[in-house]
Amino acid sequence: MSVKPTQKIDLELFTFIERYATNLARWDLLVYFGSHPTAREYALTIAERVGRNPGMVQQELDDLVYLGILSARRNGNGLRYGLVRSPATRRAVVRLAHDFIAPN
Repeated sequence: MSVKPTQKIDLELFTFIERYATNLARWDLLVYFGSHPTAREYALTIAERVGRNPGMVQQELDDLVYLGILSARRNGNGLRYGLVRSPATRRAVVRLAHDFIAPN
């Protein structure tokens, strides 16, 4: 008797998760930006919204900028973070949030 999988594995999304969602804080940030793809926020605001330590969030945001997932733009009040404009990256982050988060 053979067992048929009920859902096909999305290799592109799986690879993205394996590469970039390497800890729970980073997962939360990716889900946040996937759920709010047009957001441009300060680190402290993001930390409050995801319920994490601001210092840890700042470090993870900077790492995601370095990895090319987020961009950081400086204004008079500091850095604001948002998703990069790359369609492939934006699509992967939005899919992660959509596919792995249960609706409220």
